[in-house]
Amino acid sequence: MKAAVFVEPGKIELQERPIPTIGPTDALLRVTTTTICGTDVHILKGEYPVAPRAQRSRACSAPRL
Repeated sequence: MKAAVFVEPGKIELQERPIPTIGPTDALLRVTTTTICGTDVHILKGEYPVAPRAQRSRACSAPRL
């Protein structure tokens, strides 16, 4: 799966990540749309502290059948 990963202020990379394994009480969702919010912009500018390699997203999902 693809993930937008914060590397450092001013740098986000699109990286391939493994599809997570799910348990009996979990659901695997296919993300169809994702967005950023104002906090994400502040993180990218280095105005809000976040650990390197952190993943953040807002997603609209549908059950994967």
